[in-house]
Amino acid sequence: MLTAADFDQLGFWEDATPEENITVYGMDFGTDYIMLTDDLGKTPLDAKKFIVVAAYDDADCFLWGVELKNFAALKELCAQYAPGSAELFQALKDYKLPKKK
Repeated sequence: MLTAADFDQLGFWEDATPEENITVYGMDFGTDYIMLTDDLGKTPLDAKKFIVVAAYDDADCFLWGVELKNFAALKELCAQYAPGSAELFQALKDYKLPKKK
């Protein structure tokens, strides 16, 4: 089960959303930011399930979204690029799910 500490180690902040009654994890990229949820829009808890990355601008307008295969895929990208870097933002945006065999 994923915890806040797992995301904190990668440079993500934690925030509660009273409307949906969930915890989300996010990261700032200059004036833009991303938020992470599971594929149902809830707090990501299962390391083996999809993680949805949604990017927003400083006016909270949606920019793009992508599904990561799992927490390991997120961890791998975060190991390659610095938290909050333009390179990480672009790598997340460009991520493609592995093709099924």
